[in-house]
Amino acid sequence: MKKFKKPFLSIVSPAYNEEAVISEVIDEWQKFIKKEKIEVEVVICNDGSTDKTGEILIKLQKKYSNLVVCENKPNKGYGVAVANAVDHARGELIMTLDSDGQFEVGEFKKLYKKLQEGKYDFVTGFRFRKKDRMARVIADRAFNLIMRLVFGLKFRDTNCAQKLYKAKVIKSIPIEARGYPVPTEIIVKAFEAGAKIGETGVAHYEREKGVTKLKLFKTSIDIFKFLVYLRLKLYLYRRKIIYTL
Repeated sequence: MKKFKKPFLSIVSPAYNEEAVISEVIDEWQKFIKKEKIEVEVVICNDGSTDKTGEILIKLQKKYSNLVVCENKPNKGYGVAVANAVDHARGELIMTLDSDGQFEVGEFKKLYKKLQEGKYDFVTGFRFRKKDRMARVIADRAFNLIMRLVFGLKFRDTNCAQKLYKAKVIKSIPIEARGYPVPTEIIVKAFEAGAKIGETGVAHYEREKGVTKLKLFKTSIDIFKFLVYLRLKLYLYRRKIIYTL
């Protein structure tokens, strides 16, 4: 791959109380960056962590000159953290993924190949053989069925966190959701704006360290409320009652 003076790729991720895994994850990302020999920055938004995540990130910045850390104080939620990290990213391409070790940074190569071949604006991953509790796997399948029926989106996994964007695309999308449905919100708004979106499978692993922040019942209710809001907003936008999504 061609080397650029400014970052070719920004890897962006939110982090909330990930002291058990954040150092290991970033070390792994840096190994990939060194191996691929491309200009990459890592942008982490510390979303008001109350553990030692912030301290660990400060130490890692001394070790890695390409690590950028921004902060939300207090905790403002997954969506605000993603948006903050995206705002700080300078790369020509932006890859989003979570900082809990459940995604493989090396899947960038697969996403990038798909992006080039299809001349897409961005490529979304879908988690094949998703590694998680059965209840969450079933919830994800139900979620994707709703997206097909209500929004007409025929992607296999709209809410997969690992996506690769042309920077101008993701930076043009206002992120409103605070929590779990952020990746889907981005797809809905980008699709409505005419973005060309590709999809390819990405590896997904069980969380080995730390504690998930997702509470299934509460999250499901919040998702339902947000999807109702998003569908209404889409209706108003299409009828030119509001001017922006």
